[in-house]
Amino acid sequence: MGKAKKSEKLIYFCDGKKCCKYNQEIKDCLMDLVKDNGLKKKEVIGKMKCQGMCKQAPVLCIHKNECVGKVTPTEAKKLFEKHIA
Repeated sequence: MGKAKKSEKLIYFCDGKKCCKYNQEIKDCLMDLVKDNGLKKKEVIGKMKCQGMCKQAPVLCIHKNECVGKVTPTEAKKLFEKHIA
């Protein structure tokens, strides 16, 4: 999987009820990385409906294909560096 074009949303947060309880720290981390890299949040980060992985909350997906559960800020940073930076 290659890096995304600037206009292509790449990281999607599950917007389900349980994930929303746990994903704020990860969102903040990624939004800081987006800002630090001169990108715009709306071009890189999006929301998606519940993925049915509630026991793995918080969940984020790359290109809506590769979903990762129980994401920590450190893992979120690694995903950002791998797919965006």
